[in-house]
Amino acid sequence: MGQHSPFAEHSAGLARGLARALVEERDEAALVDRVRTIARQLLEATDDPATVTVAEPHPQTTSFAQDLTPITSAINPLAPPLSIRQEDGQSVSDTRLPPQYVGPPGRVHGGIVALMLDQVLGNAAHASGLPPSYTRELTITYNEATPLDAPVRVVGRIDRVDGRKRFLSGEVLVDGRVAASATGVWISPREAQPGYGQSSAKDAAQV
Repeated sequence: MGQHSPFAEHSAGLARGLARALVEERDEAALVDRVRTIARQLLEATDDPATVTVAEPHPQTTSFAQDLTPITSAINPLAPPLSIRQEDGQSVSDTRLPPQYVGPPGRVHGGIVALMLDQVLGNAAHASGLPPSYTRELTITYNEATPLDAPVRVVGRIDRVDGRKRFLSGEVLVDGRVAASATGVWISPREAQPGYGQSSAKDAAQV
């Protein structure tokens, strides 16, 4: 897996704090204080980046060599980030989304809910060691609001595999209730299949 520096992860975390302050703080003086504190912390880190440490580094939880996605990456300031684990044959992530992911007041934006489901189902599509695949179709049903700053669980699983296609389903759970559900199809490119190109190379060698 690709690695990133603690300095990058630390800086991204501070950038998330800045994003939260900008959408959360209504008092101008308080906002100035929070921005000043974050700016000072960023500058302090640049004094000697090699010595920066992160108390609990975010784990690598995707199939990408280096995770840069806007949902699980430790170094992408757009990402919450989610930490995905394998549990009972499913991909599972427990998270709590801060105010910068707001849609309607007090609720997570529906596009962010879709992004979480796409990422967790995509993780499930690769968890069994199958070749790489990509989202072909994703259908989401929103049953109720996904609240901000509250415990949320996102779950995804493979229901069946048919050749290069993987059929998946998953849910966003709030207090055990299904706030949103998803079904999707992931498809693996032909060139990702074991043995792809071998027969044509053999035929070419015999010409």
